[in-house]
Amino acid sequence: MKSILKVFLLSLFSISVGFANDTTQASIAEPSQTEFSADSAAPSLINGKKSAVWIKLEGDVEPSMYEFCARAIGEAKEKHPDYIVFEINTFGGRLDAAFDIVDTIMAIKNIKTIALVKKKAISAGSLIALANDELYMLQGTTIGDCAPIVQNGDGTPQIVGEKIQSPLRAKFRNLAQQNGYPELLSSAFVTPELEVLELTYKDPRKKDSIKVMDAVSYSILSDEEKAQWNTPKILVKEGELLTMTEIEAEKLGFSKGTFESREEFETALSIEKRNEVETTYGEDIAAFLAGISGLLLILGFGALYIEFKTPGFGFFGIVGLILIGLVFFGQFAPQIDSYLPAILLIAGIALFLVEIFVMPGTFLFGVGGIICMILALALSFDVSDMPEYVPEAVETTFDATPWLFGLLYMLCCAGIALVFPIAASRYLIPLLPEGWTPMLKTDLETASSPTENVVCVKVGDQGTARTFLRPVGHGLFEGKQFDVQTYGEIIEAGSNIEVVAIQEGHIWVKKV
Repeated sequence: MKSILKVFLLSLFSISVGFANDTTQASIAEPSQTEFSADSAAPSLINGKKSAVWIKLEGDVEPSMYEFCARAIGEAKEKHPDYIVFEINTFGGRLDAAFDIVDTIMAIKNIKTIALVKKKAISAGSLIALANDELYMLQGTTIGDCAPIVQNGDGTPQIVGEKIQSPLRAKFRNLAQQNGYPELLSSAFVTPELEVLELTYKDPRKKDSIKVMDAVSYSILSDEEKAQWNTPKILVKEGELLTMTEIEAEKLGFSKGTFESREEFETALSIEKRNEVETTYGEDIAAFLAGISGLLLILGFGALYIEFKTPGFGFFGIVGLILIGLVFFGQFAPQIDSYLPAILLIAGIALFLVEIFVMPGTFLFGVGGIICMILALALSFDVSDMPEYVPEAVETTFDATPWLFGLLYMLCCAGIALVFPIAASRYLIPLLPEGWTPMLKTDLETASSPTENVVCVKVGDQGTARTFLRPVGHGLFEGKQFDVQTYGEIIEAGSNIEVVAIQEGHIWVKKV
């Protein structure tokens, strides 16, 4: 039931600036080299049955992802698992959200944290992956390339200044030091001017040993020291950022192993008991709105501009306010999950009132109100509250699920709620005695309206603008006030105006 409602809900609700695949400029105080054995990347055998809680981190790294991650970690701790596995698939996102997620993961104690790269851990994703105690990758995945950027006024990316780059480099070094990842290579994720070389000993007895060194440190070695090594292999060229495949990540000491599937990964780590923390409705809405927030802002301000250029306040003004309101609503959506049915109910009533008093006859807001009320009913429904009238034989024969009968139950209740008021107003309420019924029993067949002479202006009459005409306002002609409008011209109050046309009750004027 929950998964069906999530899809339905997200189909009705229709900024990510941060990390990207680019370069940056900075000088850093890095360790000049690191050394490891090729065998150190091999995954160790895990004995005994283990339990794990899975937390999926997919999509853009946004505050909504942090809200979900913090809640999910709290629920995972209550289960006391052996592992908390973060399944990562992201191109990156906002710097502040990524730092919050990393700090939350690093605060986990007495439970081993594992990052499993499902498809990609690029930019902020690589930072989150290195925050875990161990890193594993599926086949065909990539990790790395983390440079903070912002968008210029013309839309082109620009690398941020040293004030942002410096703490980001320090964060990578800190994660490498605490979790045992190659520190120099971790710095290459975010430092394009850092050229990294891979050296192998000429001595056959040391053939399994590999040393990683930056080009500057290698250049100052003596000839005798250089003679111990074979020709250096460039791992990261100057001007580039480190991005690795799953094979390279395992070889260079980042990944502990590569697997074909999640099932193979669980088998290798002896995971037999597993739980997965699912996102709530509010978190799904927040993530969806965050992904289209830029579009919502553009459409919202565009609608408000159109409303400003047209007389009165109507459809475009309401749409603009709703679209901009959705952007801000997305910031609080993760916390309103339990209140969502009530919010939808209030929204439905508000849309009905707009349909009745503000925009009658459009049907758009009326339909929106009905949809919101149906969603409120669906989200507040609990299968355990459904009357137990369904025979077991029927459920077994048709293999029916509780949510299917719940949907039928809700549709029946909605049908009754729709038909009863109509039938009551048509057949029951008119039977009440006079004074007890809210309905008017008389009709308008014999009604009449007195008419009177209406004093009108004519083309060529001159008067005064009583209010600002932008382009609609009030004008005075022979001491009488009329609603007037211009052909887009803005006229100040007190200016002399002249009637240039009268069309369908509209008085068009110009400044004289």
